[in-house]
Amino acid sequence: MNHFSELSYILLNSLDWNKARIACLLQILTSLFKVRTVNLTQIASAFQTEASEESSYRRIQRFFQKFSFDLSFIAVMVNKLFLMSEPAVLIMDRTNWKWGKRDINILMVSIEHFGIGIPIYWMVLNKGGSSSFSERTQVLKKVLDILEIKNIKCLLADREFIGDEWFKFLIKENIPFIIRVKSCFLVEGIYKNSRIPINRLIKKKGRKAQLLHFPVKLWSNDLFASLEFRKTAKEPLIVVSNQQEFHSLNMYKWRWGIETFFGCLKSRGFRLEDTHMTSPAKIEKLLFILAIAFCYAYKKGELQSKLRSIKIKTHKRRQKSIFRLGLDLIRRAFFSNFKRLDPYFSLIEFFDIPLKEAA
Repeated sequence: MNHFSELSYILLNSLDWNKARIACLLQILTSLFKVRTVNLTQIASAFQTEASEESSYRRIQRFFQKFSFDLSFIAVMVNKLFLMSEPAVLIMDRTNWKWGKRDINILMVSIEHFGIGIPIYWMVLNKGGSSSFSERTQVLKKVLDILEIKNIKCLLADREFIGDEWFKFLIKENIPFIIRVKSCFLVEGIYKNSRIPINRLIKKKGRKAQLLHFPVKLWSNDLFASLEFRKTAKEPLIVVSNQQEFHSLNMYKWRWGIETFFGCLKSRGFRLEDTHMTSPAKIEKLLFILAIAFCYAYKKGELQSKLRSIKIKTHKRRQKSIFRLGLDLIRRAFFSNFKRLDPYFSLIEFFDIPLKEAA
């Protein structure tokens, strides 16, 4: 079996689509691995077909115009590949750029997995700038439909994801959260009968490296503030949480996992910003394809790293990321006439597909 056959069997046994549509998706995925860009012209040029490049390009266009997808497939794929048996740490963030005068603005929720965010749900906003309360709640409610509250350990988010109404929603839904706040926010509880900027907690910290779980009232919400001010930092890191059981400052650092994931979609992986699409509906479909490609490549890299550890360089970082390791492994196989997969690298067993059927 090779990567092409494996992907084909996984998709055929997991998606309730006709074979022609899955065949097109498979062509797009394999071409994406080869050319490492979402530019449709280049993807069409890498199609394994006797048809002309123009014909392949039109086929891709029709695919994006007509196909619909169920994001629950991504949740199933993530759960099966990464065995999410423990309550999930969710990370909410947004990435945006411009194509001409059009804003491309993606709001996403991922699951933290050993330093990287695994995509679980997203929405493409038809505007520039920050997400609104209604957009955040819409996305998070979809995630709750997939995971359920009992399977969520905590939600991490940066300073964009704030507001009295937002905090009230999270508290009402019993969602534990750790969210960074601006140092100028006025809170009660630092000094008696005073409402002062939250960064005044620095005086309470004294010589301690960190201050954890200091009770404050932000707007009308009773929360716990944690603060860290490193000498090299321009400003303190201040987070608030509705829980005391977590080491909030340490857990908040996991938020960087979604930034790492965005990097895999962009310059370090599939060059998402090369897309000429501006329609939110089409970009959401493109992200569906990229999520499949990312999960497939990352899991391959994870398996490879267990067989042979990735070298650690002098600056204590990996010589190559797990995602890039898997991506390079797949690309080498595709450019080597689809060499047979080592049984250890087969992902079919994760999807409960009998190997005999897939052989």
